[in-house]
Amino acid sequence: MMHAPISTNTANLAAISAFAAATPPNPFDITPILHPQAGVPSDQTKTFWSATANALYIVRENGTDLFGPTPDFAAKLAACPDLVDHGRRGPIGCDADPVAGLDLWQRADDAAIIDRPSAPVAFHAIGWLPTAMDQAGWRELILTFLDEQLVANGMVADWALHALEDGQGGWIKKPHMHAVITGRFWRGPRLGQPQAAWLSTTKRRNALGNAWVATVGEAL
Repeated sequence: MMHAPISTNTANLAAISAFAAATPPNPFDITPILHPQAGVPSDQTKTFWSATANALYIVRENGTDLFGPTPDFAAKLAACPDLVDHGRRGPIGCDADPVAGLDLWQRADDAAIIDRPSAPVAFHAIGWLPTAMDQAGWRELILTFLDEQLVANGMVADWALHALEDGQGGWIKKPHMHAVITGRFWRGPRLGQPQAAWLSTTKRRNALGNAWVATVGEAL
């Protein structure tokens, strides 16, 4: 079973592209985002080591996280224009200062430096979508899933829809959702502390995958 990529070796980085090019047997996968404890060995491997970089990656934007400048995600988009739609879903107040935009993820990264750095900063999920559906249908499935499974439980998710047809009835990138999901309290007196009630266990993450399959249904 392939996971949402956070690996540091070249072979796994190559596998990331294969993951997005062909639907794997597992229609949903979710991986904890963990800061490396021994530093990041190369620019290329900075992609998935922070919540900030994950959030930038899914919308193909360049930026800087606690490890320095990210890889050139904008160039990736120029070479393969697969970003169809994106947004944020969260409870009331999630778009208010100081958690608007990228600051949500930067604050989580900052907190993880000193508060249980071995605990996930956030989570990166990938869910595959039916090819026999249009953009509006894909968006509806994504938002239904996020609202019912994450927002209703207090989590915030940045999401992106990726797909790219080849012009010949096939796909360069089959339609799929990326979601970067909060794993720590994002407001209140416990800001930045890990939230164990969300996705901290394999059981909870498996349940989320089952919910994705139930949402997408037989259309996949």
